Amino acid sequence: MPPYVIFHDKTLIELAATRPSSRSQMAKVPGVGEAKLDRYGAAFLAVIAEHEE
Repeated sequence: MPPYVIFHDKTLIELAATRPSSRSQMAKVPGVGEAKLDRYGAAFLAVIAEHEE
């Protein structure tokens, strides 16, 4: 499933800009609700962590 189906582009841009490293940081991003955080948070955080410099 493409990421834009899960989160709006604005939310994806914010996730890319802020690069949250925890659920609590990710929860602060507008557009990330509790249900999506529970369902997709770990996968998104893992991908973000893979691309840290």
